[in-house]
Amino acid sequence: MSDEEIVRTYSDMIYGVAMRYVRNMTDAEDVYSEVFYRYYRRVREFHSEEHRKAWLLRVTINCSKEFLMNRQYHEEMNDDMFGSVTLTGTSEASLEDIMAVREALTKLSEDYREVIELFYFNQLTIPEIAQMLQRPAGTVKSQLSRARDRLKELLS
Repeated sequence: MSDEEIVRTYSDMIYGVAMRYVRNMTDAEDVYSEVFYRYYRRVREFHSEEHRKAWLLRVTINCSKEFLMNRQYHEEMNDDMFGSVTLTGTSEASLEDIMAVREALTKLSEDYREVIELFYFNQLTIPEIAQMLQRPAGTVKSQLSRARDRLKELLS
């Protein structure tokens, strides 16, 4: 895959993940640049496109967390956090329902919110999430189940 194809293929994903973490367009652009800088700075061999995608997602998450720690960027999540996510099948969902889900997501722990975002918004499988977060697949599955249960509690 050429450099241009890699950027074209993964740009939206990287920017979207960065945006969900740093919650600011300018900061997300900084993270985005750092991810591709790290990618091109070292020659990497990937076993498959899934391996490349998992590596890019893991680096995006790490860069986002580093950015937040370095800048001591601790503000409450706002409604724009999920602005880049396209909700499908929401024709029956009201704006009020969508806002309730967004609010409930902000009340989840970081670990739970992270697995929900990666599973539903980035459409990754449990094994892909486990590899990316360097956690056992059983742990990810449990966290996803607990996160769903917690969301149900918060929404009822």
